[in-house]
Amino acid sequence: MMVGAAVLAIGISGLIVPNRLADGGLTGVAIVLHYLTGLPVGPAFAVLNLPLLLWALPTQGRRFLVRTLLGVLLVSAWTTALAGLHLPVHDPLLAALYGGLAIGLGIGLILRSGGSTGGTDIIARFGHRRYGWAFSQAYLAMDVAVLAAVAVWVGLPAAMYAWVATYVSGQVVNYVVEGPRRGRVAFLVSDREERIRERITGELGRGATRLEGTGAWTQRRRPVLMVAVSPQEVVRLRNLVTEEDPSAFLIVLPAAEVVGEGFWRADREQA
Repeated sequence: MMVGAAVLAIGISGLIVPNRLADGGLTGVAIVLHYLTGLPVGPAFAVLNLPLLLWALPTQGRRFLVRTLLGVLLVSAWTTALAGLHLPVHDPLLAALYGGLAIGLGIGLILRSGGSTGGTDIIARFGHRRYGWAFSQAYLAMDVAVLAAVAVWVGLPAAMYAWVATYVSGQVVNYVVEGPRRGRVAFLVSDREERIRERITGELGRGATRLEGTGAWTQRRRPVLMVAVSPQEVVRLRNLVTEEDPSAFLIVLPAAEVVGEGFWRADREQA
């Protein structure tokens, strides 16, 4: 969490603020307040989070709130300590890209450590529990509101670059939190299922689960193979299936997390 907060603060204090850009979420609100009032970003971030923490106290649980408070204080302290840092990146697009990378990496490390940076995370959790919002929809709605404020108070170019930084940071967070466990799940229907299954286990070194399916049109019972592979193995799987049965029916879906033999081991997850 300490390292993640430091990296996040470098992105804000060294890249985003010196180039008069912004970010989404409560961090973006703190940055806009800094531009309008001169209030330092670090203290503004902590002050904005305080009422949200008090509001969430009855519903979110003590463990979550303690780790969120720690994450908020670390981010605030590092951002304050690094105020005035200006890395040698003067192009706004590069600053948005590098800043988004640093912010996403920092948030990802904090989340992987079991912490939280508060802000929109608290609001998204509340909306999910109370109204059934999807987390992605809640984050997107709040980012749109913040970046609209950036467009009004800072300018349209800054808002566009802020969108870039927000998108990059979101992608990096996803990769840091879920990257090693991402995979693909393939479902296969073929008359040569047995031969394909042998090649999957022999050449790809992957297991396969044999399911029973019934065609809705033909009412014919046929085996369905389910296979979990890494993203890099999708092409090999597709070529293997096509070689054995060009008329095979193959569906490949993204899997946000694959835990088990040959993939991520559950006992490696941090508490």
